[in-house]
Amino acid sequence: MTIAFAAGMVAWFIFVGLIIGSQSATAQTANVASGRRQGRLGKVLSSAYGGQIFGFDVNENGNDGIIDDAVSLSNGGLKSAIETFDISTGKITKIVKTLVAKTSNDELVTFGIGGNDVGLVDEERVTLKNEHVTRNDLFYLLNPVSGQQITGPWTLPDSKGALLWQLAQNQTTSTQIAVVYRFSGSNAVPWLYLTDLATNTILKSIPLQVFEDDFLLTFAQDTATDEAVTAISSYPGGPAPINVVINLKTDKIRQFNGLNNGEYGAGAINGLAVDSTTGILCTTTELNAQVEFYKLSDGSGTFAQLPNTTNTSQLNSGQSVTNDPVNHLFLIAQPVSSTGGVSAVYVYDEKGNLKETIDGFSFNVDLPPSFGLKIVLNPNKRIAWVQGANPNQLQQFFY
Repeated sequence: MTIAFAAGMVAWFIFVGLIIGSQSATAQTANVASGRRQGRLGKVLSSAYGGQIFGFDVNENGNDGIIDDAVSLSNGGLKSAIETFDISTGKITKIVKTLVAKTSNDELVTFGIGGNDVGLVDEERVTLKNEHVTRNDLFYLLNPVSGQQITGPWTLPDSKGALLWQLAQNQTTSTQIAVVYRFSGSNAVPWLYLTDLATNTILKSIPLQVFEDDFLLTFAQDTATDEAVTAISSYPGGPAPINVVINLKTDKIRQFNGLNNGEYGAGAINGLAVDSTTGILCTTTELNAQVEFYKLSDGSGTFAQLPNTTNTSQLNSGQSVTNDPVNHLFLIAQPVSSTGGVSAVYVYDEKGNLKETIDGFSFNVDLPPSFGLKIVLNPNKRIAWVQGANPNQLQQFFY
């Protein structure tokens, strides 16, 4: 998913970016209160070939991780690779597969880890002719990632012309949500596929034509209730964002309005995550620098203002949300820090209490929308990884 290729995707899909405002950040680096955990930055990982990292993930129950690596060549081609790494040392452990392509449109990328340490790889095979894009991607599995080799294909029904968008975070069950956009003319229809990656089985497919006019940026999976969760963003001064819950057994869809605090409302949903053990949904919104917490069962919720911000501090809004289901925490990535340095991570409990502030980051955010800013973690080790300062780096931290 090179930047050059991302530009070519415009012919397929128009991504409405965030409107960046301005708000000065107050420099303040401190724990929320004495006696709480002392978050700190750790190792910096660099890709083996020195190319840009788009997709990455870690085994939430082990010590292995996976990244992709893309290097532009002087002849206009692209060298890309899938690599594994040690999440404790930050060292690349193996170059699993390398692809050298004549153009920048063919590339190996990873969509993360699901189930019991099963990695999903996409070999993007893209043709651009007369401003018309066609795709015929191939998909591979590493089962497990710790084995450091491709073990077979992942068979997506009717994969020709499909754009794999996201593998929803879930390493607690063998079933995984894969989100795919299918294109017909200028329309893009999202589909949900419930898959068992380990057995290469598609258990269910759910077309979501009702949302074809909406941009669904990110999905989460509630494994306790067998539900998928996403959100539809609002616009400045518009209605509240809509949280969407899809029953994976019955295909029924229910919705509830999100909180819409601030002078300009909530705006876009930047990120969301679910704790399946408690049924709590956490979201971030981009116009008001707020973090929202909801009970999925009834839609009731509350919000927290990010430190040193007001409800008009758009520049300091949080982006990605990651859940720690063991310690029942949500980690929020803030590209423009409001507490010191360039970027920050905030750790909240599920009642909206800020437990820890970690400064000193500098996130690379020059990414296509399907490979946005994110945090991945091992909750038992309390080790996490996020994009580093340079495109070819990841930053380790402890929380």
